[in-house]
Amino acid sequence: MNKLLKILPFSVLLATSLTGCGCSKKNTVYIFTAHEENRIQLFNKELKSKFPNYDIQIVSKTTGALMSELQAQGTRTTADIFVGIEITNAEILLQENPDLFADLSDYDTSHYVDEVLEYQKDTTLADGSIRKGHKKYHIQDKEAGCIVYSKSLVGNDVPTSYDDLLDSKYRNSIIMPNPKSSGTGYYFYNGLASLYGKETALNYFESLNANVKDWSSSGSGPVKGIDKKEIAVGLGMHFQAVEYANKNDDIGITYFSEGSPYTLYTMGMINGKQSNPIVKEVYDYFFDYVNYLDNSQIVPETIYKPEYMKEVTVPNWKSPSDYGVDYTPMKNLLDPNYKNELLDSWTI
Repeated sequence: MNKLLKILPFSVLLATSLTGCGCSKKNTVYIFTAHEENRIQLFNKELKSKFPNYDIQIVSKTTGALMSELQAQGTRTTADIFVGIEITNAEILLQENPDLFADLSDYDTSHYVDEVLEYQKDTTLADGSIRKGHKKYHIQDKEAGCIVYSKSLVGNDVPTSYDDLLDSKYRNSIIMPNPKSSGTGYYFYNGLASLYGKETALNYFESLNANVKDWSSSGSGPVKGIDKKEIAVGLGMHFQAVEYANKNDDIGITYFSEGSPYTLYTMGMINGKQSNPIVKEVYDYFFDYVNYLDNSQIVPETIYKPEYMKEVTVPNWKSPSDYGVDYTPMKNLLDPNYKNELLDSWTI
């Protein structure tokens, strides 16, 4: 989800004017997000339709720019609502500023599956300390990885394991996002570290480096590279791979026995902004309805219970279980220090 800072065409303010004042015009709501443009278009369409008399400004930023904005400005930020902050990054922000996000304890989250609500519980971190549970954000989506490949380029040599990717026949044929700049790259790295330990994961990726043509800065790099036949195999985002495969039958999707690594993304309000009834009205509608559409139409990895998520409209959507695997048992998604340790150890 890394992209150049931009404001969608319906915005009327420059990015520099949206930093540091902490103020909003009457009937104006600022939503800061690091999501892809097709998802932002969905948000804009639904919110503009529901609230034609409100000036809803959706500001698109890179993950890094959004983090820097909230770290530097705190509750003085112009943002009223945030959508799409990766969960460990949200924990980093709260570790630095526990009062940054509005408390959401009054919201009913019973429609979520239990496994994505761990953030609400006390958790033992990697160093043995206890992280207190809270309700200062909601889970916005679950983004998971798959192995995506060009059918024409790999032919009969479709890889079936991570070890297969080390074969010299894949020299300069693989693309993976860099964990230091991409949430997608990080969850592939953390997935192997969760299963086999940090050192084994690092050793694997150091060996893989001989076959990697590009460590992309963006999680979108692998799927887009496969789509253009610039590369044979990518470690990429599942929902994006399905989207592109529906338009390009040369794109194949598979999984290895380790399953589908993933992370969770969050949404919420900046503390103090919830007292503005317009901001709260917009957030409530997003929480109750728009986010359901985003999950059913674009990113259907499971966060909602089946009785709530009644329909997935993405053509040819399959869950990892349809491929005979499960989601990778990810560790320490709520532990900022663990993430920093993993990234500090990454030297490729």
